[in-house]
Amino acid sequence: VHGNERVGPTSLLEMTELLLGAAHCESLPRMRYKPSDDVVSNNTNTTLSSENANLQKIQEEEDWKRELFNAQNCRLTLEGEGIPPHHRRWLARLVSSRRTIVIPTANALGYSRDQREEDGIDPNRDFPFDIRENDRDKCMQTVAGRSINELFRSHLFPVGLTFHGGMEVIAYEWGAPTYLDNDAPDAIAQNAIAGAYSRYAGGFSGHVAYDFGTMNDKVYYVRGGMEDWAFAGSWDPDRVVQCAPTTFGGYPAEKTTYNNSTLRAFNMLIETSSPKTPKRKDLGKRTNPLEGGDGGGNNGHIARNLRLALLAMDVVEPYVSIRQVGGLDLEDDVIPGVNLRRYDGKGYFENGAIIWTPGVGERRDLDGGDGRKMKDPSSSVTISWTVGGAFNIDDTELIFGPWDSLPSNLADENDGVYPSVQTMEVISNTGVFISVRPSNLKSTAGRSRWHADGPHPTASSNDINPTFEATIDTSAYPPGTNLAVFAKAKVDKQWLEPISENVGPSNMGPVSHIVNARGNPSYYATNAGKVIRGRQDDWWHSSPVTLVVGGAAGGPEADQIFAEAETNHAPISFVSNASDGRKDEGGSNLVKAVHVNARIGYLPHVMETVVSHPSNSAHSLFGGGGASTTKSMPFLLGTLGIAIFVMLVLVGLVRRRRKRNMYARQRLERIAEDEADSFSAGSYRDAPAMDGDIEVPDYGRTNLDDENEDLNEIDMIR
Repeated sequence: VHGNERVGPTSLLEMTELLLGAAHCESLPRMRYKPSDDVVSNNTNTTLSSENANLQKIQEEEDWKRELFNAQNCRLTLEGEGIPPHHRRWLARLVSSRRTIVIPTANALGYSRDQREEDGIDPNRDFPFDIRENDRDKCMQTVAGRSINELFRSHLFPVGLTFHGGMEVIAYEWGAPTYLDNDAPDAIAQNAIAGAYSRYAGGFSGHVAYDFGTMNDKVYYVRGGMEDWAFAGSWDPDRVVQCAPTTFGGYPAEKTTYNNSTLRAFNMLIETSSPKTPKRKDLGKRTNPLEGGDGGGNNGHIARNLRLALLAMDVVEPYVSIRQVGGLDLEDDVIPGVNLRRYDGKGYFENGAIIWTPGVGERRDLDGGDGRKMKDPSSSVTISWTVGGAFNIDDTELIFGPWDSLPSNLADENDGVYPSVQTMEVISNTGVFISVRPSNLKSTAGRSRWHADGPHPTASSNDINPTFEATIDTSAYPPGTNLAVFAKAKVDKQWLEPISENVGPSNMGPVSHIVNARGNPSYYATNAGKVIRGRQDDWWHSSPVTLVVGGAAGGPEADQIFAEAETNHAPISFVSNASDGRKDEGGSNLVKAVHVNARIGYLPHVMETVVSHPSNSAHSLFGGGGASTTKSMPFLLGTLGIAIFVMLVLVGLVRRRRKRNMYARQRLERIAEDEADSFSAGSYRDAPAMDGDIEVPDYGRTNLDDENEDLNEIDMIR
């Protein structure tokens, strides 16, 4: 909110570019499934002539190849920039599962003038918290303050960040003079999150990791501060006044009257750098931007605050994700533009991973081939999962049971919260669903990647996330049964404990959205159509994975699935005691697990002939099986919008005079040479060289107004 502080705006813009680039890559290929050799699309009009059907099939194949090429090229480009697959998937999850509002320059006037205030008024003293009653005309005076107020009134934010400059510290509540000597409610959670911010941001040459603590202790107190207002404006009404400013024709008093939900956010202050505009050498590099600590020499003010902001997005809400089934690494359960269930709460069956695994049967003995019959041991399936968006993992387990017993809609039909109370009642019924404890965890507790002691348990020393494992037995279910498998976890219970008796206001329990949502099952907050709700029994659930119980390993069904999986390059695993990795002593294929609806490697015949849909058809967004190549509506609209935009830009470029093109090319070439891999002065193109001693290169601007206007337009296009 201060116009002369440059690290925050640039960090947020770089973060946004990184997020969108990763989400775009993860969304590719944008076709739902790879077209099969003999099935066109389940949306194909059955009255099409054979010739037209063949033409459509050819077109789908060409579309698929193009999408696949773009996907591979995009992923390789990101890897070259230091974004490996696990980071790409994480960034894409943040884009798809969070509503993130980025305000690079709330104080636009101050930013354009390189001044702290907005026309002489400090926006960070402009909020109606802990100000005197007779100063009601001294809040909501600025456009910056009113803009932020309107955003909070129209959303429901659990977490926020406000970036400043002048020192290097992370600070949280309290920062109000009334509570100068008090701890804030939920201080344990705020301290834990601030510590994680500091660790992930790290230090670099000449700069240690951020110190952290309360604003009253580490910075100074203020009246009308944004941070305290966003944290307590809804539950501490004695500190809130109705503003009556006279600027810009006034501001309605009801705009500063808040309901019980609007203002309960952890909105921390990040003092990024002692100089408001740091030196270029201290900004960091774009390569390996997610490497913490020293980051191999790439860390700096921009790099570390980019990471800090990503962490803030991650801890907004816990999540549980099944990562591996029967030795198969699964696609991430959150894929931008593909998870149609995000739009109406349906389609969990089709949009989740469907894994065929052999059931119990009779087959040849693996060890001797002496004709003895034995029960097929391949009915045991090992599943691994992880937990994110949290710190302490207090409890976690798998639960599984038949799809047919689940309600038609797994999410709440009114507000979309997943899973619904009805779903929870079914999967909590031990007579229908079975729970299995992790086999690689001696106690019931684990740790996430953000914990001060690091993740636990892990599958390898290189894991950045915890990995839990459990084995389930499908032998009690007949072939053809669809089993829904969920992983679930309870997290961060210690946040409910008071940090001390010196809490102000006194006798306050948890007040913030982020703490209540994790530890208060009855918590329900709503504002402007948005909802934050506690979970029944405090369990957080993964999206379900489907296990299709098949015939015996080595049987005819397994052979059929193996043949189609090899042809379509579907993900497949084999039982560990197969003699050649794939077959038993008698030459039968010992398939352990097959991902039959993988985006790359879809098996249309298996989906049609082996996978039966749950009896309640409302689980589906689609009709019967078949290789759907339908692109999702968000991407169709996005593609159309991009196409129109590109056409308009091209028309504008063609009409430009040759002289303007020459100036634009020269400028862009010089920018590219100057920026290279570093966060550079080019990120501050409108900032003067001041206390940070930044050199602003001369990119060949002319004194002609029309040519300057043209170069600015090129900047926007770029």
